[in-house]
Amino acid sequence: MKKAAGPLLLITGEHSGDLLAADLVHELRLAGYEDFFGTGGDAMAAEGVELLEHVREMTVIGFIEAFKAYRRLKALADRVLEEAVRRGAVAAVLVDYPGFNLRFARMLKAAGIRVIYLVSPQIWAWHYSRIKTIRENVDLMLTLFPFEKDMYAAEGVEAECIGHPLIRRIPRRLRREEPLPVVRRPPDITVGLLPGSRRSEVSRLLGPMLGAARLIRKRYPRARILLAGADENLEPLIESVRLQYADVDVEYHRGRTLRIMEESDVAIVASGTATLETAYFRTPMILLYRVGWFNFLFGTLVIRTRFIGIVNILARRQASLELLQSEVTPENIFQEFLKITTDREYRDAIVAELDHVRRTLGRGNPASVAAGHIERFLSAEGR
Repeated sequence: MKKAAGPLLLITGEHSGDLLAADLVHELRLAGYEDFFGTGGDAMAAEGVELLEHVREMTVIGFIEAFKAYRRLKALADRVLEEAVRRGAVAAVLVDYPGFNLRFARMLKAAGIRVIYLVSPQIWAWHYSRIKTIRENVDLMLTLFPFEKDMYAAEGVEAECIGHPLIRRIPRRLRREEPLPVVRRPPDITVGLLPGSRRSEVSRLLGPMLGAARLIRKRYPRARILLAGADENLEPLIESVRLQYADVDVEYHRGRTLRIMEESDVAIVASGTATLETAYFRTPMILLYRVGWFNFLFGTLVIRTRFIGIVNILARRQASLELLQSEVTPENIFQEFLKITTDREYRDAIVAELDHVRRTLGRGNPASVAAGHIERFLSAEGR
């Protein structure tokens, strides 16, 4: 492959973006590219990217924190742009992080630097007005989902779908996770509880999950209930909630989330990336979503999609039941659980939809696919 005519700038401000960008750099080196600089984390640094700023200094959560960080991030953007111009960057690869990167794309375009955007902002869910900024300032959009490529094509934006990195990462993570303990007596049924990785999710969802587990155990006395823990810092909160349901026999496992998804006959899951991981294993699930009422009401005004869960958005229909806000009760969870476990036709339909969702995530190496599109983009005649 043709070697790049100059250095490549890579920008991300989040841990997930750091991992994807590091995989991309690895593949681009195989294609003959050697000079990388930008912002990122430890994974990018390990691949030889010269970091101008670490992601730990760029992570911003919430409106208030974003407001406070504006001047600092604006100064960073100015400094990185100046460095990109000085080094003669052949292009910039902006990875996710839309609050910063969409503004930075405008600055790069004005400076005459070509812009490649990796991981589309979720404009299909909300803030679709960003399409104008993307059309004017992004030369190539690399998406994770096929429907995003179609959306951009309709808007006149050059786009390619690379597939989702989960497809490659799940098998590797699964090999690192310890197997679940073997039980002497086979259970009637195995149920996974995945209350999320954020404190707010656990505090709002774990109680109803354990309440549903109590009802499940009455129906299936030998049910195996597996509770997934994502973060050691959340264990005091988890234990405080479990004390309120001390009569419910639950196995708690931290760091074995994928094993729980794989082993479960049914999973009860906080809406988020975990639903995609559960879909990977084709495990029927019940999606729970509960946030503060202000955030929920605000979301109903700006969110454009029919569904909350990404699994249902990808399926373009209800592949898994979503319980929202006041619907998140032990009784409602249990009723859907019963339907999944007693209606074979209903369960088979869910599994078929999840199989379809898994196929939409792709089959190859997303970083390799992305590197191929970038190499072709930069090598194209007249660019």
